[in-house]
Formats: sequence, structure tokens, C-alpha cells
Amino acid sequence: MNFKRWSIARHTVQLLMIALLASPLVGLTVFRGNLAAAELLGLPLADPLAFLQALLGGRVFVLSYLLSALTVVGFYVLLGGRTFCGWVCPVGLITELADRLRKRLGTAHTTLPLTLNRWSLALVLLVVMVTGVPLFELLSPIGIVSRAIVFAALAPLLLVAAILLVELLVARRVWCRSFCPLGGFYSLLAAASPLRIGFISERCTHCNDCLKACPVEEVLYPSLELNHPQVVAGDCTRCMACLDACPAKALKISIGYQPVSRDATDPLKGGR
Repeated sequence: MNFKRWSIARHTVQLLMIALLASPLVGLTVFRGNLAAAELLGLPLADPLAFLQALLGGRVFVLSYLLSALTVVGFYVLLGGRTFCGWVCPVGLITELADRLRKRLGTAHTTLPLTLNRWSLALVLLVVMVTGVPLFELLSPIGIVSRAIVFAALAPLLLVAAILLVELLVARRVWCRSFCPLGGFYSLLAAASPLRIGFISERCTHCNDCLKACPVEEVLYPSLELNHPQVVAGDCTRCMACLDACPAKALKISIGYQPVSRDATDPLKGGR
């Protein structure tokens, strides 16, 4: 039986994040706030998309707010953009559990394009600029779940329940894969990230176990089909499920940028 060490580590971090959000309920002061704005051990942190909405919609610029947002941006640039989605976001954990149920039920085989999250991000920013209303902060399932944890309130979770119902009956993981504007924002940061998933083509047996495990399997295609040495797509969540799934150990953690060789882009030389 394959020991899924990365899955265990990731779920541990996700549960610790939920515990951190709930810690003020038991009188702890290590963490204050939510995923939009918080203090961790006295260090101010801010959601960069929330900062953008305040800047574009309310024409509000506060230097300390910018620095708090840049701290978060720097952290996720180093780790790889959508690491937030795979390791931190409580909605990601909820939808992942729902996806396991969907597989058991054999429902909702439709998959929507990953790039929709960029359009969703653009739409949110456009609405904010035109109306001044911080749309994503009001309707974000991420904010709703974090506030529900902080304030121990269940009623706001009805929106999250509706998303899960759609994912069970219509299309798989529609929110995290395709519609989340914050996911779209973090996917844009991944291009500069030094932390990537590496691919060793000589080891690959093309069993496709990694594709079955990956929540955004499209990001693996360039490596599997053209022998690209790294997964460079911004939508990779760094969940490491592919590392756990690969029996041949053809996937690994890769630090730094590896250029694609000419052979890897030639379908006559680099294809399967």
C-alpha cells in the first residue's frame, strides 16, 4: 500500500489552519482575524486580492496594508502561487472531501476549463472599479468559511453547501478549479516561483496514476506528453498528490527554473 506522506502532511496543515482560525474562541492570541486580514504572532498579514479591491474600489491606499499584502504575496511567490489553495484554504479541504464523495457516487463527470478563474478575477476587479463594492469579500466562500469558524456561525455556510451540491451533481470542483478569483490571482504569481514539480522522463511508465490523483491534471500534460522537465502551469496547487501517486518516482520537488530543451518541444522527439 502506497504511503501518502504528502497527503498526510497537507491535511495536517489544513486542519492546523482551521484550528488557528478558531484559536481566538478559546482565548488564544497567537492568531487574530481571518484569511482576509490577520495578525500572526504580531505580524500583520493581508489578502492581496482584498487590498486590490480596497485600492480599486474605495481608492484607499494605506502603506501598512500594502506591506501586509506584499508579505503574503512574497510568501506565495516562493512556494508557488496556488499553494494557498492546496494547503491553506479551508474551502479547498471541504471541496476535496466532497470530490471523494462524488467519485463514490459516480456523478458530475463534467470538467470546466481552468482558465475561467482568470476571467472570474477580471470580472470581480471590474465590478469593484465600477461600483466600489468589494464583491469578492462579500460573497467569497473562503471568507464565509473563515468567518464561520471565527464566529462559530453555521448559517452563512449555505452558500458553501450550494457550491458542494453543484460539484456533486453538475461538474467536479467547479469553485476551486475554475471559478475562484483568488485562485486566479495566485495562479498568476506562480510564473516567478522557484518551487516547482519536476519530471524525470526516463522513469515515467505512463501509468497515468498522477493524472488520476491531480485535481488540475491539465498541468501535467506538457511533462507527460512532451517531456517538459518541470510543471510550470500557474494552476498547479503544489498539493504533491502526484508525488504520492507515482509508483516510478518520476515526479519530484524541483527548486529553480529548468529550461525546456529543444527535443522536449519537438513532438517527433519528445512525445510519448
